Amino acid sequence: MAISHLGKANFHLHDRGMKTVFLTIVAALFALLAPSAMAQGQPDADAVARFRNTLREAPLVPKVAPDGYDVTIVEFFDYQCGYCKKQHLAFEELMKSDPKVRIVYRDWPIFGGESDFAARAALASQFQGKHDAFHDALMRHQGKLSRADIKAAARSARVDWERLNADLTKHAAKIDAVLAQSNRQARILGLQGTPGMVIGNYLVPGALGLKDLRAAVEQARSQS
Repeated sequence: MAISHLGKANFHLHDRGMKTVFLTIVAALFALLAPSAMAQGQPDADAVARFRNTLREAPLVPKVAPDGYDVTIVEFFDYQCGYCKKQHLAFEELMKSDPKVRIVYRDWPIFGGESDFAARAALASQFQGKHDAFHDALMRHQGKLSRADIKAAARSARVDWERLNADLTKHAAKIDAVLAQSNRQARILGLQGTPGMVIGNYLVPGALGLKDLRAAVEQARSQS
């Protein structure tokens, strides 16, 4: 399996009985970031490190980070994506059995206006310390989201709706920036839809059930 716009990227393929093929993110993946180095056939380690760091560490990007974590999963998701909702449940089960996994949530609202508003509202809820509960409530909603559904999820998560709207205005530039960054990163990675994950140094362009998710984490852990 290849990602067409990455040209001559040299992917190492691994298939350990998992339904999804895992693609090692090698330096060639970041040719767009360091074309001169790639023209010489030399990976730009600094460019790789910078890109990986911006995936995992950025202002206003929500995270669940237990002490002593040794594997990071970056998920690109949409609140109206049915597969993302299933992935959320798999994450919950994974974290119960593996306390050394960090999850970084990259909002990538690709299903229209309500997806965009849900993503913005969830990001803004961090200013109240309510993201975890609000994220969970939105993920547990079945079907398409309306503005009323988003408000109901906020209410169930005990989010102050008036303050949320104030924070959406007050922090609009920061929210715009993180959504634009996530969109740019998803495009660089060649993702075609949601969910998409980076597990350690592996790109997973799709959802994983719990068994395959655990196998992917162990694969990533063994390479760290």
